[in-house]
Amino acid sequence: MWKKIILGIVAGLVILGGYIGYTLVKNKGADYNDNLYLVNYVIDGDTFKVNDDVRVRLLGIDSPEKGECYYEESREFLIDLIEGKYVRLEKDISGKDDYGRLLRYAILVNKDDEEDNILVNDRIVRLGYALAVSSPPDNRYRQLLSAAQEEALREERGLWAACDYEREYEALRQKDYDPPNEDCIIKGNISERGYGKVYFLPGCDNYEKVKIDFSRGEKYFCSEEEAIEAGFKKATNCP
Repeated sequence: MWKKIILGIVAGLVILGGYIGYTLVKNKGADYNDNLYLVNYVIDGDTFKVNDDVRVRLLGIDSPEKGECYYEESREFLIDLIEGKYVRLEKDISGKDDYGRLLRYAILVNKDDEEDNILVNDRIVRLGYALAVSSPPDNRYRQLLSAAQEEALREERGLWAACDYEREYEALRQKDYDPPNEDCIIKGNISERGYGKVYFLPGCDNYEKVKIDFSRGEKYFCSEEEAIEAGFKKATNCP
């Protein structure tokens, strides 16, 4: 009788252990192995909550604030795109912002292996529901987002047709800072056309036309060695 009781207890523990193990693996697969998180609530066009109360701020974009033109449309678009769905969160360099929000890129995973995943940050900008903004040091998709914005602006999508953001955008693009040191005049420019980080010496064909905007991660260098060490390459139209 005692053997039967012991065997029954052991069998019960095995079954219970298997269920707990399955549950842990299942949850781990969703939240850790695949880095997938359920979007519970969309706050606005660039911020949402996962796991009930963890706030996520999308990197590289800026959607209209409450009360601004195209706020409601931007928020509704993100709701339709990801609310109630699982997204993969991808970290760049920064972890959180000053408000405690996770800074991430969000990827909507397509279950069909032959179909493309959706980079949410890119989709929002490309369809005209948010602006692309420089957010150094988190610049992994900077070129892609800049290209997406150029496309949305050219096609007059979303807020570019409904609001007066173009004038503001053009003003931001025209920022140009003087070198903080007169001996450091090598221009380190970050191209929006796919050329990446490029530095220009006095004497390069378009040196005078190249603008340096510190807010975009651009800078002046005192030597070529300093520019190369910072990840910039020499422009091809230089002597």
